[in-house]
Amino acid sequence: MESMLRMESMRIVAHVHDEVIIEVDEDSVENVCRSMSKVPDWAEGLVLNADGYECSFYMKD
Repeated sequence: MESMLRMESMRIVAHVHDEVIIEVDEDSVENVCRSMSKVPDWAEGLVLNADGYECSFYMKD
């Protein structure tokens, strides 16, 4: 949820568990993953990582 709030400029069309599905024209997968990997202030020391991919339609990786 913390990451989704940070992604307010992106069009989140769905989310499932730890997965966010967005539609964007100009952002890169790397930027989205970087945003998802930011550790919230209240979780200092938590190791967070994100992985993503780009496609024309939703598919489970």
